[in-house]
Amino acid sequence: MKIRSLVSFWIVAAALAALAACKGGSPADPEPPATPVSFKGTITSGGSPLAGVTVFLSWDEAKVTVTDTAGAFSFTGLTGKNFVITPSMQDQAFTPLNYELGAQSRTDLAFTAAPATHGSVKNTIAADFTAVDQNGRSVSLYSYFGKVVLIDFSADWCGPCQSEAAKAEALYQSYRDKGFQTLTIMIDGPPSTWASTYGLSFPVLDDTSQLIWTIFGEGYIPLNIILDRNMNIQYKVAGYDEASVVATIKKYL
Repeated sequence: MKIRSLVSFWIVAAALAALAACKGGSPADPEPPATPVSFKGTITSGGSPLAGVTVFLSWDEAKVTVTDTAGAFSFTGLTGKNFVITPSMQDQAFTPLNYELGAQSRTDLAFTAAPATHGSVKNTIAADFTAVDQNGRSVSLYSYFGKVVLIDFSADWCGPCQSEAAKAEALYQSYRDKGFQTLTIMIDGPPSTWASTYGLSFPVLDDTSQLIWTIFGEGYIPLNIILDRNMNIQYKVAGYDEASVVATIKKYL
């Protein structure tokens, strides 16, 4: 009898332990919905509200708005975890360049605007330039203002440049409809040959005089530069790291 009672006790105890372990729910139970996130802020210039500034939200979600007469902007109903807010107005520089935000609402986002200065290093606004493409057309960088731009400096004798070019059209086609633009700048070799060899539909620009390279170059090619929607240089790296390039493009689109 004692043995039977002891066995019964352990069976009941095991059953209760199993129920306790399952109390949190099965793996198939849905997670509770995320709390929507909102962001609000203002843009001023010289202490006064700045209306009419285009403001982009990117990374986990893509949205766009424009500041009102009070210089205010807002994004509501967001459900991602990572966000970037970028103001964009030609000839204006903003402090900070962007806000990088997580899944916590904010109502205190403040940008200040001032007349833009231009440069060639990270965290500056890229200097404008104009060059002729593979079709003989004149193309300027600032004709793509408001887009995320990848600038790729290449030469026809450069093996890593050739490897990058073989993937460039697919990258361009993947993101062009979201506001992405690619520009390849040839510091050596004819743009028309490069474009036809790799089937490139975006502008391939002639810089065999190396005037643009003199401004932006740092000694090694391929050189990749990524600009956000206000032409801020957010990425500048020699060599081609495809994962980093794609991640940066997606961050600012």
